[in-house]
Amino acid sequence: MYASTSLKGVLSFLFLFGSTLVYCQRDIRRIPVPAGGSLPAAIAEADKLAMSPHPPAGIEIDLAPGTYFIDSTIQLVQGGNWHTLVPLTIRTSGAKHAVIHGGRSIPLEKVQRVSDRGFLSGLDPRVRSRIRMLDLKALGITNTGRLRPMGFSRPFGVAWLEPFFNGVPGTVARWPNDSMILIGRLIDSGSVPRWGDTSHRGGVFTYEGTDRPSRWRNPGDAWIGGYFMWGYADDAVPLKSIDTNRRTITTAMPTVYGFGTGKPYRAFYAYNIPEEIDTTGEYYVDHARQLLYFLPPAGLKTLDLSILETPMMALEGVSNIRLEGLDFTCSRGMGLYMERTTHVRVDHCDFYNLGMMAVSMGKGVTPTDDMVHPGRGEPASRIVGSIVPYIYENSTFDRQGGSDNGIANCRVFRTGAGGIFITGGDRITLRAGNSWVSNCYVSDYNRIERSYRPGIWVSGVGNRIANCEVCHGPAMGILLHGNDHVVEYNNIHDMALVVDDMGAFYHGRDPSERGNIVRYNYFHHIGGKHKTEAVYHDDGECGTTVYGNIFYKAGTVAGFIGGGRDNRYENNIFIATKYASHIDNRLANWAKAMLAPDGLFRKRLNAVGYNRPPYSVRYPRLKDYFEDEPAMPKRDTFTNNILVRVQSITEGKKEWLPFTNENLVVDYDPGFVDSAKEDFRLKEDSEVWRKLPNFRKIPWEKIGYDAKK
Repeated sequence: MYASTSLKGVLSFLFLFGSTLVYCQRDIRRIPVPAGGSLPAAIAEADKLAMSPHPPAGIEIDLAPGTYFIDSTIQLVQGGNWHTLVPLTIRTSGAKHAVIHGGRSIPLEKVQRVSDRGFLSGLDPRVRSRIRMLDLKALGITNTGRLRPMGFSRPFGVAWLEPFFNGVPGTVARWPNDSMILIGRLIDSGSVPRWGDTSHRGGVFTYEGTDRPSRWRNPGDAWIGGYFMWGYADDAVPLKSIDTNRRTITTAMPTVYGFGTGKPYRAFYAYNIPEEIDTTGEYYVDHARQLLYFLPPAGLKTLDLSILETPMMALEGVSNIRLEGLDFTCSRGMGLYMERTTHVRVDHCDFYNLGMMAVSMGKGVTPTDDMVHPGRGEPASRIVGSIVPYIYENSTFDRQGGSDNGIANCRVFRTGAGGIFITGGDRITLRAGNSWVSNCYVSDYNRIERSYRPGIWVSGVGNRIANCEVCHGPAMGILLHGNDHVVEYNNIHDMALVVDDMGAFYHGRDPSERGNIVRYNYFHHIGGKHKTEAVYHDDGECGTTVYGNIFYKAGTVAGFIGGGRDNRYENNIFIATKYASHIDNRLANWAKAMLAPDGLFRKRLNAVGYNRPPYSVRYPRLKDYFEDEPAMPKRDTFTNNILVRVQSITEGKKEWLPFTNENLVVDYDPGFVDSAKEDFRLKEDSEVWRKLPNFRKIPWEKIGYDAKK
């Protein structure tokens, strides 16, 4: 069934035999897999073929277009089921993609009307007759997953069983359907784990202006999600009770910063409430009875349920692997996991309708419930878990992501907890990872989890994000950790739509993370109704070059420097943004504890050996960090920029971010090709070339994602 065949062409290559270059020709062997066939069986045949006495130069596994249902991780593990360096390509043989499916497609005849009058009586009369159900147990589905706390400082985790109606994810029945309501009067903030309170006391607060919770028959089964204290830290916790007479909500557990009120972002929504099934696509899982209730769309054609919780595919310790033209969909976990890989290419693949992220390079950390910045846990494979707090405590952690790996020409959308996470390189030696994400479209990637679940996360040393479109996210688009990364030619828009005090591009709290370059990107339509930033250098972040970018309607502040130094803004264009820049001296006041002898910055700088090679050579100013008034921002520059219809140049003291005559400020179009159509190329006769002669052309035509590639 999987007999290999020889391709018409041959592959020519060179290899070393002793000290002599030998020229060889060998054919590539092809293993066809028919629709519905077994990819693991084809991988086993490929491994056997590659280990034969006369292996081919390369092997291609060609999947026929169609859907391949899996109930366990497809893996390529060096020394496990793979024993060779022979290049392997897994691809779709036709124009349409092969679909790797981690769930079940449910025949529509299995969908039933609801006969339980007691259940229906609590629902909106306008939709009662349209509610449908599935008997999951009768379908052989016994693991329905579970709801869990999610949010700032909490671990990544797999989703519960999710339905997808005509390919669109359902929504756990919630109220309000598409907004939040403000937290009312605060009665008890609950315990605050962030500041060492481990009493595990939930919060108590009032809700105002509505009697809606009085409809809920089992409020103890409900959860609330939202931004309970700070606008960058969402959370989701179960309820303990609701007092509809006093209009108070009591939660069953605390949130990391406790509960607060009085800010426009301190708001919540409630979910997992069957009485709130009132909008197309909403659903409720009765886990005890193993029943799924939902309001289907008109013209329901397909119904899929996610089942698989482990990664859909895992590559570990392998080299020279290429995945091309595959779809990864309908799973509770991540799409692709990679560890210790080299020369792996993921090309023209789509990742969608997943419970977690599309791709994760490198080890994660076992989940913990500490809910504090410094995380514990243990490094582990095939999970993400408590990686964010663990890296906070272990800033040089080598995730063993490998090197020279690339994700190109892929689409990521409707994922639950982020998009593409790449890593590689060594922060101690500054060895580059040379991995990249290029020409990828990443959108709507926070369906389930929001805090620190970016569209693209780059960590390690010397990796690259280029020509990607990252868009439609409630919080950050790109998160960066590490050194010498390049973020260029990206189109980043409609980001930070819900949060406060968050950037579309974000990094922070480690002055050793230097050498990063943000250039030739288009940041536009950033932020919602709260304070947001396009590029955010948070809490003392240093040594980043921001060059040749275009900022249009780019949040409250386009470039935000939170007390750091050696950050350079040059040759950028700022258009119709409230503040072009911000700078402050937070390390001299509320954040001064970071500079204490036993503080965070001393720990992080010592961890990399900041005052000796290679850091003292690569970043000469770093070795004198603690002797050079570290509490003050220094050597941050803002030169050769164009500001068009910007309300204010700098939010903060201008002596900390000197504004020189080498910037051009105008309240009119200085000569763009077509600003109404957001074509911000400068015409040949633009006055910029005369008034700012050192300004260099921004390669507008190279920016962004190309769907035709």
